[in-house]
Amino acid sequence: MVRIILVASCLVSSWLVGPDASALSPFGKQAGGAYRSLPAAAKGGTLYLRLASNPKVLNPFVTGDVDSSNVIDFLFAHLLRKDYETGEYYPELAEKFDVSKDRKILTFTLRKDAVWEDGSPVTTEDAEFSFQTLMNPKTDAAPLRTYFEGYKFEKVDSQTFRFLVDKPNVNTVDETLDDFLIIQKKQFAGVTDFNRSKGIMEPVGSGPYRLKAFSRDQKLELELKKDWWGFKTPEFKNQYNFHSIVFRIIPDSALSYEKFIKGEIDVYEMNAEVFGTRVKGSDKDRFGTDEKDSKPLWAKHFMTQAPAPWSYLGWNLRRPVFSGKKTRQALAHLIDTDEIIRKVYHGEARPCIGPFGSSTPNTAPDQAKKAFKYDPKKALALLREDGWSDLDGTNTLSKMIAGRKVKFEFTLRYNSENPMRAKIAQIVKEQFKKAGITAQVQALEFNTLLGYMENRDFDAIIMGWGKGSLNADSKQIWHTKSAENKGSNAVGYSNPEADKLIEQATAELDVQKHFKLNQKIGAIIYDDQPYAFLVEVPGFMAGFQNGRIRASRWVMKYNDTAPVSLYTAKP
Repeated sequence: MVRIILVASCLVSSWLVGPDASALSPFGKQAGGAYRSLPAAAKGGTLYLRLASNPKVLNPFVTGDVDSSNVIDFLFAHLLRKDYETGEYYPELAEKFDVSKDRKILTFTLRKDAVWEDGSPVTTEDAEFSFQTLMNPKTDAAPLRTYFEGYKFEKVDSQTFRFLVDKPNVNTVDETLDDFLIIQKKQFAGVTDFNRSKGIMEPVGSGPYRLKAFSRDQKLELELKKDWWGFKTPEFKNQYNFHSIVFRIIPDSALSYEKFIKGEIDVYEMNAEVFGTRVKGSDKDRFGTDEKDSKPLWAKHFMTQAPAPWSYLGWNLRRPVFSGKKTRQALAHLIDTDEIIRKVYHGEARPCIGPFGSSTPNTAPDQAKKAFKYDPKKALALLREDGWSDLDGTNTLSKMIAGRKVKFEFTLRYNSENPMRAKIAQIVKEQFKKAGITAQVQALEFNTLLGYMENRDFDAIIMGWGKGSLNADSKQIWHTKSAENKGSNAVGYSNPEADKLIEQATAELDVQKHFKLNQKIGAIIYDDQPYAFLVEVPGFMAGFQNGRIRASRWVMKYNDTAPVSLYTAKP
């Protein structure tokens, strides 16, 4: 997806805008070819996966976390699907798609045989209701809604509808295709509060699976629709092969790893700590390096070309202690990212040097030279320049703010399901302490932490962004307006120069010019340090039960998560 999603762990799922994304038609010559050429797949069996937390919702509009999104992806059909091998699109819910030359008219024709799980057809009535619900300011969909500002919906007939786009941009086609999932109008008839309606957690979907059961803190089970209409098309004929998918809900990563070792999880996406200390360390004799190995387990760090997810330490700029730019820059100089990469990520990560990823054309080639390095002396000098000093001889920095002495102390929050963030919190806490800064560390359940973020009730947070895009749109996170109405700009960043460039980039149709604008935006944001940008992890790390799971393709070029829709059960 173009939309960026918060992640509870270091595991992510994303849609990538591929190399041909700027074309007016999304259907390239090779689109879907890798999926059409999949050999015949055995159907049946149960696939066991892990969720790090209970899904917050099971609705595509009001979701903002990766666990919810991963389940939703099985329940709802997309208008078109992304080909992870070429970056192009192939049909799913829409059998036809046309784009006007000026990109102001996007026309979709829905498949006549597409139905909801109750057997009723998917129509433009559903599409119209979906758009109206998304754009309703009362719907908790502010992050997604930012991508559809200036859009109008036009129903042509029962199968065809159009989006009329006021100001198209370089991502107009892609954001519409990836982020607009249609929900059933009939399910929400008469509902007065969409955000709290029954259908939010009991969806009637159009995708290949239906929700069979959900036991909070235990498991969520999906059941395959064996007669799913999508199986009539060659791209899907040999995908979605398991008759059921069971997500075991296990917040603790150590426990989930033990469940994997015992065979209770089939495909286990792991963080760098588990991969470094267990797979490559204490349990290395258990693991092979590919499926050809005779060992019962195998694991690999798949180094793909997808934009890397990244972690950050976010400062609530509404708090006086973080209002000074030099203070935030000083904090960046107090964080030893090399130590974090070595001790927390075991060498499987690299420094994050801005909001767009170090290896994409959205980041200037010389940006690495401007990176904030670990330098306590320079940090203390910047703090002094911004008015911080040991006013009372207690080795704690203070500053006069609005006529009163304010100590440099704050609470640093992270989600309790992520032990790697716990380690990062302790490392930065100790590094700050040496400089006279007190950070109180607090672990919260992920959805609880999200609530604090939505209400702007935090000092500092350790979090990560997972949904990356080659043609990145920074409006969702960094524009001043995105701080309003529970938007993704939770830290309250505001820079008029950045806003102006973001608006230019959002309206820019030329991909190369878009990249150049993003390079300027990224440089400004990085210099302002509303986040302390920590590390990014390319590709993904995954382990497999060799006796249960097989595949003709384990990964494609742009995957940043294990493509389980391609996998099958061993007979």
